[in-house]
Amino acid sequence: MDLPTPTPPTSEPTTDHRWTEADRLAKLRGLGILDTPAEAAYDDLVRVAAHVCAAPVALVSFVDEARQWFKAEVGLGCAEMPIDQSVCAHAIQAGDMLVIPDLGSDRRTAENPIVAGDPKFRFYAGAVIRIDDGLPLGTLCVLDTAPRPEGLTQAQGATLRTLARQIATLLEHRRTLAQVAEREAELAASERRFRVMTSAMPQMVWTTLPDGFHDYYNDRWYAFTGVPYGSTDGEGWNGMFHPADQDAAWARWRHSLATGEPYEIEYRLRHHTGVYRWTLGRAMPIRDAEGRIERWFGTCTDIEDLKQAETEARKLAAIVETSKDFIGLAAQDGRISHLNEAALALLGLPDLAAARALRIADFFTPESRSVLDDVVMPAVGRDGWWEGELTFRHFGTGEPITVLYNIFPVRDATGSQVGYATVTRDLREAKRSEEARDLLIRELSHRIKNIFAVVGGLAALTARSDPAARPFATAFRERLGALAHAHEYVRPHSPESAPAVLGQTVLGLMQLIMAAYVEDGRARVAITGDDAQIGERTATALALIMHEQATNAVKYGGLSTERGSVTLTGRSTDGTYSLTWAEAGGPAVTVRPTRKGFGTVLAERSVAGQLDGVLEHDWAPGGLVMRLDVPLANLRF
Repeated sequence: MDLPTPTPPTSEPTTDHRWTEADRLAKLRGLGILDTPAEAAYDDLVRVAAHVCAAPVALVSFVDEARQWFKAEVGLGCAEMPIDQSVCAHAIQAGDMLVIPDLGSDRRTAENPIVAGDPKFRFYAGAVIRIDDGLPLGTLCVLDTAPRPEGLTQAQGATLRTLARQIATLLEHRRTLAQVAEREAELAASERRFRVMTSAMPQMVWTTLPDGFHDYYNDRWYAFTGVPYGSTDGEGWNGMFHPADQDAAWARWRHSLATGEPYEIEYRLRHHTGVYRWTLGRAMPIRDAEGRIERWFGTCTDIEDLKQAETEARKLAAIVETSKDFIGLAAQDGRISHLNEAALALLGLPDLAAARALRIADFFTPESRSVLDDVVMPAVGRDGWWEGELTFRHFGTGEPITVLYNIFPVRDATGSQVGYATVTRDLREAKRSEEARDLLIRELSHRIKNIFAVVGGLAALTARSDPAARPFATAFRERLGALAHAHEYVRPHSPESAPAVLGQTVLGLMQLIMAAYVEDGRARVAITGDDAQIGERTATALALIMHEQATNAVKYGGLSTERGSVTLTGRSTDGTYSLTWAEAGGPAVTVRPTRKGFGTVLAERSVAGQLDGVLEHDWAPGGLVMRLDVPLANLRF
């Protein structure tokens, strides 16, 4: 029988220059094998090696920078040794196997503490453990306390190399498992980040498989729709849309799935309240390195408020463009950004492009431009607005255009001023109407004055033909003159036609009206108390009321007797103006009148309708007391 050929002893290392110590140590530590717990697979391998090589000691040894560490060992009884006691540190410098028949006679190991001292090892054989890139990490080695001049048999050497390669496979497997675990951890972390991100997004988020199967919705989708979790997976989502929008949504989605084009469509999505809200649906394909679609990532954004805002904006734009008033916007520097059609027509500009070449000041005549600079813009900066009459110029004809100009700042969402706006009204027609009205009023007033003059002339003619009637005619003409003055006082005026009186006040008006009731130098109506400014409408109503009251007093009350009199008193208290008419010296009042004459009804309606006041009558035995209460603010109208 043939004996196996022994593995020849090796006494010198075979140097391999394809790696560096730094690369080797980085690879060893990167595997994460050092200091790991014992594993049965490695333990079994060292037992097989010890048995095959008939050696008392077998080790799976990894050579670190300052130590050699044993993943598995048989017969040694320790987990690591200092690097200066390592024989494996010499083995990794060899090719794939290092055999030292007598450690005591080899110059590399003769002084090694485990050779020179206990446990006095004399034989070493180690197969180098290399991984796929050829870096030596350690050895599968056997040791004996007796020298072996013949080394290992060929079968023992082959077995040791095979077992070393198996250890390398275990290391590769370990690395693969670590990479898989790392990748799974990354995927889990990525999934967690994805869910956190989608939960934080203001949109509803969904994903699908490449074929369009919906497999994920974030919590916002379920909160918005109110449907149970998972109920819209697959194709259940389309039933959430308004029936009128479903076909379009399906068609657009199928087109994106077929072409890979991004998906975008507006549709009405059913809210959990049952109403449909406008929503913007979008989706993008996620592709791998080869361009294949791996998933679709989509969002649904509630745009109902935006839709309503757009609708309101369109309505507002339509109002602006169809308004007959001049409406314009300008930037902070005064440059025009927009004018509506009415504004363009008023100024004689052909289009908006021509307007945008102008600034605010360009609209005005030189006189109004000075007012704009000196009065208007400072007031806008101080008060936040200005309104008053100014004059535009027509860019085509040069015609001056009187306008009621209003200007105020425009601010952005932060409150910062970004420009100016104006709503301006053409006053030319109003001015013409006012002139025509004033002309008509003056004509009517002239005719009324003529009537007074004719009546006065008739009274004078009567006095001349009948001397006995002369005193009456004189008094009558004085009363007519007083009424004429009252008429002139209360009729509507333009600034040019206003009478030369000391302001239009309540008591001033009363004095004019009651001037007709002076006899023999004695005022039958005593006027006293607080006074107040009045406007045109109030003056007309008060003249009507007091004329009616005075007429009734002459017929039936305090002015119907020689000794009778009236006291007319004004009082201003807590925002209310009271005018009290108190009669005395007339016929005794025995019964309250049961019927109101036309004049009284007209007076009461004037008080309520025009002055928003209250008119009260007290039919006291000593004489009528009438009280008129009017809000003080209403007197100015």
